[in-house]
Amino acid sequence: MPYSSCYLNLPLFIMPKPIALLIPISEHNIAQLYNCLTTKADAVVLMASSHFATSRSRFCTVLNALQPGITIIELDLPEDAENYMALHHFALHHLQPLSTTYQLELNGTGGTKVIPLAFIDSVTIGKVYYKGQQHTHLQCWQPGKPNSYHELALHAPISADKALALYVSKTVPGNPRANPFEQDKTALCLAASMWQQYADPTSPMHWLAAQLAQSAWADKTNPSTSVNLTIPPEQLNNPDWQAWFQGLSTFSQAQLVLVQNSIVVQNSHRTASLAYQFKRWLSGDWLEQLVQSWLREQFAADQLLCGVKPSGSGEQGDSRELDFICFHNTAGYVIETKVTTEPGQSANKMVQQLISLAENFGKLRKVLLLSPLFFQQKPDAHALEQFKKYCKGHNVTLCHDKNSLLSLFK
Repeated sequence: MPYSSCYLNLPLFIMPKPIALLIPISEHNIAQLYNCLTTKADAVVLMASSHFATSRSRFCTVLNALQPGITIIELDLPEDAENYMALHHFALHHLQPLSTTYQLELNGTGGTKVIPLAFIDSVTIGKVYYKGQQHTHLQCWQPGKPNSYHELALHAPISADKALALYVSKTVPGNPRANPFEQDKTALCLAASMWQQYADPTSPMHWLAAQLAQSAWADKTNPSTSVNLTIPPEQLNNPDWQAWFQGLSTFSQAQLVLVQNSIVVQNSHRTASLAYQFKRWLSGDWLEQLVQSWLREQFAADQLLCGVKPSGSGEQGDSRELDFICFHNTAGYVIETKVTTEPGQSANKMVQQLISLAENFGKLRKVLLLSPLFFQQKPDAHALEQFKKYCKGHNVTLCHDKNSLLSLFK
């Protein structure tokens, strides 16, 4: 038998083409990044109009860090990425040649709605992927074959710093907290107790906050080294008040002292002084510490950023920092905490400050959490309702307790 005839009836084996995942880049690209990490294509084709060129550059940086060595192909979309025919011609001129080397798959989450329609009509797409906002999985199907539909579990959560890097080119992590009062082992328990105290308008802490807000202690320019607050006569012999202030005095390392019928609170503008550190903690750091403990119940250590500052010239608010940034189900959140309004400040001003600072971090969802003291100090139901409408009108979610905060991440 001739040598060649031995192979005439053997099946022909064709090597499958490597897979190239088509990724339209937009202003929100976390879902697209999850698609890359979940499916592990051989190459990704990052397509962006000039408006999203910077977003594509950030995406490249993050993807290279998470999948070193992956082949990245960059293509420029038509400026009118909502024009079907422009996208059709783009697909014929740029994607069709790629299909000779790669099997093309498409992420349908990013970009304009017409992009996947035009691409599917123009070139052979093996699979389409889509990540819905309310879904915790990646949907997958072959075009024209509904029975091929299946769901893929997402890749392990992306760390918050990598997710944030899709929105901003550079950030400055907040300095590690060196406040000795935060380090105290009783601080968190005391912070939780203060939350409860502020919810009760007859509590000693509620009275103290109101008195301090009206005193020289609240004036950042006042040189007074201490303030003296007279306890109301009807509360002088109240055992609950005395027990609370004695406990707070012990915690304060003598920065707050109960003296006969008054409270003496030390005051200083020297940042290294105990008086200054206690003032910071009592004014609001206690609330950040408490809220951080709540968020730690929901997020792993690398899923939560604390005290993040924007970086770069010309950015607004670059001297301030956001309390928290986290990501859940491909959505990003900036969270700011406030005990209440500062003296002379309107409630709307807090919202404006949050919006101004959040602009430095891309289009993340904005959350403002206020302590019970704020709501106790706003007895005017109409004014409170107007404030809630103001928050909603500016796309700021207002939270008033632990449950309302953590429910955002269910």
